[in-house]
Amino acid sequence: MKKKDFFFGDIYTRKDVSRLDLHEASRIAQNVSAHFFTAQLNRLLADSNGQVSFYDGTSHPSFWKFIEKIVVDEVGFIEIYSRQDINQSVKATLACDLILLNGIISITTHWCAYKEIRADEIISTLLIPLHLQGLQEKTYIRWDSGETDRLLERDYYNDELRKVFRLAKYPAAMTSDYSDDLAERYELSLRCATDVGQQDPSSESIDPWNAYQELLKKKRMELREPS
Repeated sequence: MKKKDFFFGDIYTRKDVSRLDLHEASRIAQNVSAHFFTAQLNRLLADSNGQVSFYDGTSHPSFWKFIEKIVVDEVGFIEIYSRQDINQSVKATLACDLILLNGIISITTHWCAYKEIRADEIISTLLIPLHLQGLQEKTYIRWDSGETDRLLERDYYNDELRKVFRLAKYPAAMTSDYSDDLAERYELSLRCATDVGQQDPSSESIDPWNAYQELLKKKRMELREPS
């Protein structure tokens, strides 16, 4: 069933779950403040039995543009988990649930790690946005058993990476011959995103994504300089 919402536009309902296009919602979010967008998400949840799914048919969704417009304090917690019903060509894809005041926002995409370029996209379009928002402290890995672990313990970024790729059913992404170089690159990216995420979020002069890119570039140049 399809209906029209005054703010989000087209909403499709299947098995009592409202489903919207993530890319379109991210585009709309850029037109309003984070407080207004978060309020609209909670309104939508209240009108949708507390369950709404935002879907993207790619492995590189515009998740950052979506989550940057959600007030961090309004997020109870986040769970990342695997699904085997989205893409039959891979062992699993990743999804995440954001728990807000009025229910659960599910982000369903084709995040997967079956090769390096796809693993890169998990880092750049899922983990980096969470760290930029400082949400890694509220994020958990939900294993198939239903048990949960914190995404990040202290600053053990390597452990975070291993858990995520294990969840994605491709743990070899961190155990192959070139994994050391990959791990170092991924860890540096996460550290830079975390550092940016710890800056004062009230400063409108700071564009977190640009600040992250600049810091990452600076750190990479420092690593290349002879000691």
